[in-house]
Amino acid sequence: MEQPEQVAPMKDLEVITDPSIFKVLLDPVRADIVFKFLVNGAMTVKQLADVLGKNPGTILHHIDALKKAGLVVQERTQLTPTGIVQRYYRATAREYRMGLGEMMQADAGIARFAKDRLGSTVSALLAYGIDIPESETGQAMEILGRLIERENAVTSNIPIVDDKAYRKLPPPVRSDASRIIRRFVLEEDSRYRDLREKWHSFLRSHKKGGMRNE
Repeated sequence: MEQPEQVAPMKDLEVITDPSIFKVLLDPVRADIVFKFLVNGAMTVKQLADVLGKNPGTILHHIDALKKAGLVVQERTQLTPTGIVQRYYRATAREYRMGLGEMMQADAGIARFAKDRLGSTVSALLAYGIDIPESETGQAMEILGRLIERENAVTSNIPIVDDKAYRKLPPPVRSDASRIIRRFVLEEDSRYRDLREKWHSFLRSHKKGGMRNE
């Protein structure tokens, strides 16, 4: 017999603002448990151990750490014909993102990671015809950082209202539906629109001559 737990609905997006939680996910096994498996549906410790090739005791240790960090919840239990209680766990959100502002104020290692990630993103725009000189990289990072923070703040409030219906959807459909809803709620937010226009204006001013709009 299946016994559902009283847990909060799965979120579409969870923004990680606590550096200690981010550190939990630096462990590759824990990252795989959340990002490869539990964002897509509930699984038992035994099922996770089988797909990851790990000892169930090791997986349970990781699950406990993820539960403590608020990244995983026990969704339901199920009694097998042999009387064994199986516990099913799932992620608390479909997707997780790092809160840049908080990470940049964290300890040196995490702050450096966040800053390097943002800087690398700005530099990568050259491949798409956006040539930002080194003297303006700081300005680009500041504008983009504010835009990402606002996007995170707005889209992290989107709940998955019907979790049963959501779990029946193939992963590509989930992604498409999520993208549509996120765009919709962002367009409804005036602060996001203002920041987006500022960012787009900055990008337009640094377009290389060969880049065209179709």
